[in-house]
Parts: sequence; structure tokens; C-alpha cells
Amino acid sequence: MKKLHYILLISIAFLVSNCDTNDDGFYNNVFVDIPNLVTIDTHPAQYTVGEKLYVNADFSRFQNENGKPLDLFKTTGAAEFAFSYIIEKQIDASTWEVVTVDESQLNIVKGNAQNGAYVYGLCEYNDVDETYEYRVGFPLSAAGSYRLSYGYNSSSSNSVELRSLSPAARLILNINSLVTNVDSAGYYYFNVN
Repeated sequence: MKKLHYILLISIAFLVSNCDTNDDGFYNNVFVDIPNLVTIDTHPAQYTVGEKLYVNADFSRFQNENGKPLDLFKTTGAAEFAFSYIIEKQIDASTWEVVTVDESQLNIVKGNAQNGAYVYGLCEYNDVDETYEYRVGFPLSAAGSYRLSYGYNSSSSNSVELRSLSPAARLILNINSLVTNVDSAGYYYFNVN
């Protein structure tokens, strides 16, 4: 009987020592860096009330990650990649207020978007040209100073984080994509007249 207790104790110790405490490994999360997947249309120096600020993503399923080919669709099986951004209006010298609009006011050209405390963007897979696509215009309905940042669900200030919405039991790919047109704090500032 004593021998059985020792065997049981050793077995339990062996099982506990082999537990995976790495949540990323457990949930099949992988992280990669691929720059410039998301852009902001910045061609007008000043916006006018009634215009829209467009955020875009149009990237191939075939990417190069640190010199190695990476097929996003084959790797993840994901028909969508999600990311978020926030638009704020300056109220006074130190106060910024989140701007929200009814989702029906978003001009969704490609992909999909939901608006609340932030814009939740979905780059949708286009199997004809094998790209993930997103182009959504945010209406600018009042004059003032504004800023856009990708840091709502992120700790990064100079990049946007895209996450594959992979089917169950498939790899979840998190892409950290450096962006241009943001300052060192991660903001794109613009004015609406």
C-alpha cells in the first residue's frame, strides 16, 4: 500500500511539472512584425466639416516576415484580421473626448467596422486577389482639433496590432505593424474647419 502512495505521488508530481503555464502557447498565439499594413489617408492638409477620414488596409496574404515567406491565410485559416483605433476631439488644452458616431454613418467601402468607445475594424479576405481589405471613412461632423491613435487595445505607440480571427484549433496570428504619420506618442493629429 505504501508503494502505491509513492507511485501516485511521483505520478502527480510528473503531471504537474509538465503543465504549460505559457498562455500564448496554450492558446496557439504567435507574434510577428510586418510594417505598414494599415494607413491613414492624409492627402488633405485640412479637413472640412462633412468630409471623412479614411483608414485603410489592403495587404496580400503572402508576406515576408524577417526574410521568410509567410502565407497568412494558410497559416491561420482566418477570413478576417481585427484591429482597433480611436478618434478623439480636443475639448481644451489638456482634455480629449472620444468621438463616436452611429455605425450607419461610417462609410464602409471594404471590410467591416463597428463603432463604440473605439472603432473595431475587420480586414476581410478577398479570395479573388488574395488580399485582406479594409477601407472605412469616419465622418467629421464638427470643426476642431482631432487625433487618431491605434493604442486603445494596445500598449504600442507606433504600431497597430492586427489579430487573426482564426477558426477553432487554428493558429492565432498577432501582427505588430509599424505605422507612419503618427508622432512619438502614437497620435495622428488633424484639424477640421
